[in-house]
Amino acid sequence: MKKWLSGLAVIAFTGTLLAGCGSNASENVSSGEGGNSGKITLKLLQNKPEIADKLKQMLADYNKINPNVTIEPEVTADVPTRLKTMFASGDEPDIFTMKGYADMKNWQDKLADLSGEPWVEDVLPAAQPGMTIDGKKYGFPLAIEGYGFVYNKELFAKAGIDKVPTTLTELKEVNEKLKSAGITSYAEAYRENWPLGQHLLSLPFSYEPDPEGFAKKLNEGAAQVKDSPYMKGFFDVLDMTVNYGKGQDSLGISYDAEVASFASGKSAMMQQGVWVLQPVMKINPNIRMGMFAIPLTENPEETKLPVSVPNYYVVNKNSKHLDEVKKFLAWLHDNGQKYLVESFQFTPAFTSMKASADLGPLAEDMGKYVTENKTLPWAFALWPNGGIREQFVKPLQQYIAGQMTQEEALEDLQKSWTAAVE
Repeated sequence: MKKWLSGLAVIAFTGTLLAGCGSNASENVSSGEGGNSGKITLKLLQNKPEIADKLKQMLADYNKINPNVTIEPEVTADVPTRLKTMFASGDEPDIFTMKGYADMKNWQDKLADLSGEPWVEDVLPAAQPGMTIDGKKYGFPLAIEGYGFVYNKELFAKAGIDKVPTTLTELKEVNEKLKSAGITSYAEAYRENWPLGQHLLSLPFSYEPDPEGFAKKLNEGAAQVKDSPYMKGFFDVLDMTVNYGKGQDSLGISYDAEVASFASGKSAMMQQGVWVLQPVMKINPNIRMGMFAIPLTENPEETKLPVSVPNYYVVNKNSKHLDEVKKFLAWLHDNGQKYLVESFQFTPAFTSMKASADLGPLAEDMGKYVTENKTLPWAFALWPNGGIREQFVKPLQQYIAGQMTQEEALEDLQKSWTAAVE
């Protein structure tokens, strides 16, 4: 692990592609004579439902050594939507998660400048660009993450599959072997926005030789979404996940149901990332699993794994307890090895924290791609703001339902992009 962590510099470009954010002050609840005796409640809005229990334990530990400070967590898979609701109602969080540069830029007027915090100098180079706007630092990076197809090694072996696929043809052969063995390949969570309209759809953009340049051409009207030569591979993979999976029933499958299906051995693969380790192991601690990059072409050299810093903590600059929030982040950094690495099982984004073998097989496989310089940026961070990720999923869901052709879906994607940049 230590070896590949040093290789994270190769994905420094990835950090420039990330996005952002929100804020309101929690009320001070008096508990005595005032001053230091006053009790404070901070509101934390967090994604990643899979760590909800461990997050609560960490915050309880913080309260034990800071009895006047209680941090109330709210965990949701859809932070952007919840964040808008909270700010609109005036019930703003003190601290919350954000995707990185683009979102932070969009919410910059709500965010506290963290440039002077002691932990900033310890942030990995790959994480710096995503938290930096005009030279100022606005985010606390939580982890390095990667995603692809997570697979069940025992089911692959049962189907006679002895190596992971690196081309579209090989991926189809894997699916055929699983089918012949009576094994369902997928149970994809296509009811959700992000696995389909964000992570999977991001792949053809990530595969572009110059993702940032392609996004710029789209913004300027010099190119269209359908112009990407990798869109065909995207639809090929999408078709496989439906045809070798649950078909149109995929549109009713949630993230939790997808994880449960995979963990219980009812499906052999799922399009997810390192973050699923804990929820899968909670259901089936004896499962043997791995992760491989999703191929979109017949060239194995192009098959790489998307790796980035997907989430940062950001701070509401209007919090009435700004110093307490900053104090919490400093404590989290000082205790990051215990909580971020050992408890949450995140791959750390700080130089002083060491990736552990206990991070499991998914992080180990991600590390191999990093070491071999076979990584891609998370290109969805280059997409325009304005809810485009939520809009993108709709034509893809209609395509799965047989209500749109590929051409019509691409036209709809283009309309959403054009409207977002006008």
